[in-house]
Amino acid sequence: MGKIIFTSQRVDIIKDYNERRDALDQKCARFLWETGCISFPVPNHANSANFLLHNYTPAGILLTGGNNPVPYNGDAPERDEVDSLLIQYAVSNKIPLAGVCRGMQSLVLYFGGTLKKVKGHIAVKHQINGEITREVNSYHSLSADSIPREFTVLAHSGDGEIESIRHNTLPITGIMWHPERDDPFSKLDIELFKSIFA
Repeated sequence: MGKIIFTSQRVDIIKDYNERRDALDQKCARFLWETGCISFPVPNHANSANFLLHNYTPAGILLTGGNNPVPYNGDAPERDEVDSLLIQYAVSNKIPLAGVCRGMQSLVLYFGGTLKKVKGHIAVKHQINGEITREVNSYHSLSADSIPREFTVLAHSGDGEIESIRHNTLPITGIMWHPERDDPFSKLDIELFKSIFA
């Protein structure tokens, strides 16, 4: 049986219906399946998230992309709150956590770092170099500015932006690309997430 991974969701605001919808690209579940894991979406409702975290033990947590954080012109405070709850749980219980794009941004902010606006990183592919060296996709307008002391930088883009970080003592990794958006999925990403959730 696959490992259950609690998965955060973006907030889509549908004005015509006056709805705030939790949303998760189906490709996230497909990607996690390829790594031997099963996605369990967590609602952007703090009480529900807390209930899940206190009554079930996931094998890992995935913070997905979507929605800028509120301090950086984001419009989904409920997303910020649930991301923080998931990170806090991972830290307290030493649960493996992967942050993808906005998920990595949430990690940076939770541990006291800052973000900045960046150009040329939306809907492009580019090379990254460091402990991780390869070509990746890019779909973000915010990048890490200052990295918390608890983290080591694993990769930079050619223009010097931070593309991946890893916690120095906990099983927490952040990446700025979207493994679920590649078709077919990258074998390197599959192996990376297998190692994160091992």
